[in-house]
Amino acid sequence: MTSTRDAGKLWAVITAYLLLSITVAIATYQLSLRSGLDRLSQSGAVILEQSADRLIAQLESYREMTDLMSRHPQVAALIEGRSISAHTSEFLLRTALTTGAKELHVLDASGSVLASSTYEDPLNTIDKNWASRADIIAARSRRMGVFHSAADNGQRSYYFARSVLRDDGKPQGYVVVKVNMDELEAEWRIDETVVTFFDTAGVSFVSNRLALALRYDAALAIAPPDTFGYATEWLFPIPDHKKSRSGRHDIWTFTAQSEMPDNALVVSQDVPLIDMTARAFVDAQPAFSNARLLAALTAALLSLFGLGVAIFVQSRARMADQLRIEADLNIELEARVAKRNAQLQQAQDNLVQASKLTALGQMSAGISHELNQPLSAIQNYAANAKKLMERGREPEAHDNLTLISEQTQRMGRIIHNLRGFARKETEPLEKVNVADVLTASLSLAAQRAKSEGVEVIVDAVPDAWVDAGQVRLQQVIVNLLSNAMDAMADTPVKQIETTLSLHRGQVQLVVSDTGPGLADIERAFEPFYTTKEIGASKGLGLGLSISYGIIGSFGGLLSVENLETGGAAFTITLPALSTQEAAQ
Repeated sequence: MTSTRDAGKLWAVITAYLLLSITVAIATYQLSLRSGLDRLSQSGAVILEQSADRLIAQLESYREMTDLMSRHPQVAALIEGRSISAHTSEFLLRTALTTGAKELHVLDASGSVLASSTYEDPLNTIDKNWASRADIIAARSRRMGVFHSAADNGQRSYYFARSVLRDDGKPQGYVVVKVNMDELEAEWRIDETVVTFFDTAGVSFVSNRLALALRYDAALAIAPPDTFGYATEWLFPIPDHKKSRSGRHDIWTFTAQSEMPDNALVVSQDVPLIDMTARAFVDAQPAFSNARLLAALTAALLSLFGLGVAIFVQSRARMADQLRIEADLNIELEARVAKRNAQLQQAQDNLVQASKLTALGQMSAGISHELNQPLSAIQNYAANAKKLMERGREPEAHDNLTLISEQTQRMGRIIHNLRGFARKETEPLEKVNVADVLTASLSLAAQRAKSEGVEVIVDAVPDAWVDAGQVRLQQVIVNLLSNAMDAMADTPVKQIETTLSLHRGQVQLVVSDTGPGLADIERAFEPFYTTKEIGASKGLGLGLSISYGIIGSFGGLLSVENLETGGAAFTITLPALSTQEAAQ
């Protein structure tokens, strides 16, 4: 009984899955077809727009020729009686042969033809009256008149008419230019997509397929065919077809062999400039084929998935045994993983401790390097104070003690700034005159420069205001001066030149020396890179790296170059404050 119930449930599941698969395959077909038709519709719209632009451009030259002929002296002479019909007709014939126009005509004010390029033809148009034709009626109101029609032999023609005006602005005659549409379409025949232009009578007047010319579609007709003088024996219906819709798209299926695709997506567009409706018959077969293929692939995938599920259900009992075996193996594996995790945790703790020691060493090295200068100054001031006290010059000794106190405070500020820099803290910026900071920095380095015989040349503007930290900027300048004196330890000429200038909205401070320059200038600002003796008290390789970071925190740049005359030049570039900003 249980087995029967399970079998019933299995068949119910199979039936439900089959229905779901069919529904998904149909939905896939519809979505794919709609997407493909959307792409074809967009392509057809582009083709229609290009075809309309091409047709209008071809007709535009004849429109311009009509304007030109309406102002030609020969035409005016005929209408005003100063020339004869034969001379003007010959002139019109030569013009038609030159321009490619089918025919040219000159009419009088009543609409009768006075001269024509067809004067040599047995069936010429001279003395015919066209006053009731649409193009002449439009030209009579001084507009460009247009008209199209098909002759008894099925030849399609497009007409432009323009009035010839008297001095008082009233029409005294008309010029008519006739264009042969068969010749105009000749270069269109290679187009892949079928394009036709239907007029208000529902007649395909222009097409890139000759067999579709003068085809009649009653659905587009809003005017009778005789409006354009069509001969009914030359009008044929559109090839037999069945209409259907797919979403918002019109699909025409043609039942017989014709110029049309078997399944055509019809895209329409109005062309007001020529008062016609353009239609593109885009081959929709690729969209149908792709939709069927995608639906078949979806059905195949669903079938494979269903087969896989069936195989899984049948092998469920066998897999239960395998799962028990795998459970035992997993227990053993979890124990091994736990052991390895403990080992990895221990290794990670060791790495963290090593990172802490590295950071502590880097901080200690940076502090010892940056505090070296104020410590040297304190030592010098203390020695001087001792000598002054021995000589009984207590006031001057008191001044040196005051300087020692200031250097101690400066050391505190240096430690604070280094700690903030290491933690990437943002120190508050203030308006700083770089000239004053340079003067203070030079005073700190003056004693060492004097003792080592270094000549310091200063060329500085008096006011150069920037947003910076005064103490940190002084650290950088003093560090550059100290490095310069270190570099010139073994050179015969010891000279440091500092130049402070304003240039294009920026403050530039250049510190150059006459030392040997940098051997590997690309690594100048790398941490722990130094050209000094390894193990030397001043050779930790952190000063330039810290200085580079300090100047960057001000929104500036610290750069270096080797001079052609020897030595290196370090340049500090900072955005300058305007006079108004510095005064605020």
